[in-house]
Amino acid sequence: MSEIREVSFSATGSLTRDEYDEAAKAAGLFRRGRIVASLSTVLLAAASVKLSSDGLTVYPVPLGIAVAYGLVVLLFLPRWAVGRGFRSGRAAEEKRVVVDGTGIEVFRGGESQRIVWDEMRYYHETPRLHVFVGHSRRRTCLVAVPKRLFTDPGESELLAAFGHEQAGDGS
Repeated sequence: MSEIREVSFSATGSLTRDEYDEAAKAAGLFRRGRIVASLSTVLLAAASVKLSSDGLTVYPVPLGIAVAYGLVVLLFLPRWAVGRGFRSGRAAEEKRVVVDGTGIEVFRGGESQRIVWDEMRYYHETPRLHVFVGHSRRRTCLVAVPKRLFTDPGESELLAAFGHEQAGDGS
């Protein structure tokens, strides 16, 4: 595996919205938020029920608020946030990504951003993407490289091995 450290991977292209959604899901960006939102919804719903000597008394207004909160926070907010991230992050623009022994560098237009391997938290591979997740300057960085951009045979598999070696799988 020492020869893999000298390899540099380069890909140029853009992400589709489906690929960006898949990358956000693979990265688990909303996993903790959904757990907190689920617990909050349960607590709000529990507050709408009162145990008395006659049995359970259900108050419909607080229960309705709990259901509305759960729908908004668990279903609509994550989808909105991913869509906003896709648009504001200019994910659909064509970029060039270079992955090498020092880290990952993303070139977009005249600007570039480098994420060194120490800032990278983990690597995850999906059937269509290579997903790298890291932290740079207190921000979560998501770098998704579509496998369709690799034309050389075996290059995608080599990048997967390199990603696992450098960033690990988050465990």
